[in-house]
Parts: sequence; C-alpha cells; structure tokens
Amino acid sequence: MNTERKYEPIKESRGWYFVEYRPPYSQEKFATLNLVIVEKASVTDIVNAMEMEMQSWLNKYPVPILVSAFDNKDDLYNLSELRSSNHLIGFFDQNGKPDLHWSSFKYDEIPSIALDQKYVDNLYSKLDFKTYDEIHKDHLKKQQRLKTGWFIFIIWSVITILIAVIIAFLDYYNDFVSLIALIYSLFRAIQKLLELTGRWPKSKRKKEKEQEELLKNHYYYHCQMNPEGFQRLKNENFENMAKEAIKKEAESLKKI
Repeated sequence: MNTERKYEPIKESRGWYFVEYRPPYSQEKFATLNLVIVEKASVTDIVNAMEMEMQSWLNKYPVPILVSAFDNKDDLYNLSELRSSNHLIGFFDQNGKPDLHWSSFKYDEIPSIALDQKYVDNLYSKLDFKTYDEIHKDHLKKQQRLKTGWFIFIIWSVITILIAVIIAFLDYYNDFVSLIALIYSLFRAIQKLLELTGRWPKSKRKKEKEQEELLKNHYYYHCQMNPEGFQRLKNENFENMAKEAIKKEAESLKKI
C-alpha cells in the first residue's frame, strides 16, 4: 500500500507576477518554485524577485528549492545578462544559513532532507494532498468509465442494427411498410436529382458547411503557397493561447 503523498501546488499573486510552489515529489530532493511574469519587467527585477521569493519560501518550508521564471507565453526567461544560470537553487547549510546558487549544482550535493517522508508529511500537513494509492484508484476509475462508455456505444450500435433488421423484416412482410419505403425512396431519389441540378433549396446548415469548406480550401491553398508564414501564424496562435491561459490564471489569483 503506497501512502506517500502528492501535494497540491500553492499559487499566490504578486501583482506583476504570480508564484507556483510545488512540494517535492516522492523521492525528489527539492521543491520547485516558478515565477510567471505577467507584466513587463527588467531582468534585474526578475532576478531580485527570484532571490526574494527563495528566502521567503525557504523560511516557510525549509527544504531545498529550485526557482525558475517564465514569461506569459510559458517560455523560460533568459537571465544570462546578469546570472550564469537561468535557475536558482537554495537550501539551508549545516549552520542553518541560506545557501543560494545560480551556477550548476551537482544533485549529490543537495541536502537529502526532503527524502525523509515523515518530515515532509509533517511540514506540509496543512496542504491538500492525495496518496499515490488514491491517484492510482482514480486512474482506474477513469479507465472503467471509459470502458463503460465504449460498452454503451457498442450496445447502442447493436440495438440500431437490430432495429434496421426489424424494419427490413417488416418491409418484406408488410405491404403498407413496403409502400412507405417505396415512397420514401422515390422522394430521396427526386431530392438527390434536384440537388445535383441545383434546384433543391439548400438548408442553412448545408450553406454554412459549404462556406466552411470553401474557406478551408482557401486557407489550405495559401498555406501551401507560404509555408513559412503558416508556421509563424501557428506559433503565434499557440503563444496567444498560452498568454490567455496565464492571464486568466493571474486574474483569478488576484481575486483571492
């Protein structure tokens, strides 16, 4: 039975950025702290904020922390003009003093205090969490729901086929049903003929679908003519989607 915990992250707004703190995963030596910059800021401001947040979260939860900064497109900030690394790692040394490193740091040199599960569980006891057994059970439930969905779909398909067979049976043995089927078939044939000759009025849905297909073909033609431009447009769309998601998250955190 795996009772190890996976804790929910802590998110807090700071105005021009927000932070997301994640406790250490199972058998991981450090927590992670991400600063997401939502307004224009200098590299100096970002570096200072990372160091300040490091001190604050270390005091609150004394386990090693890896700090990184991301822009509103979810891209890692390049801090090379001020620091030798884009990441900051910090922990308390043997004398109980904060030890911050901007340079590459060997994993073996990071204190192993976060590997003490009892200590970690006590430290984060007020945070929401799920055990890995609970996560596994939730995953099994999702799989079961998916299997149930497929089962219902298969049953529905079988019932649909049976109904078709029954109608065919009645069609063969019942003159009235045969007449209805004949009239319907003639109607569909006449409708198809009129559609092919352009005399059958198009439904609103069909007009919209034709317009959509026309636009798709138009866009596809121009994408083939300018693949580089299409790639730039696609990247821009992804960036805008990331910006919008981060903007909404920042606004929701400000309301808390």
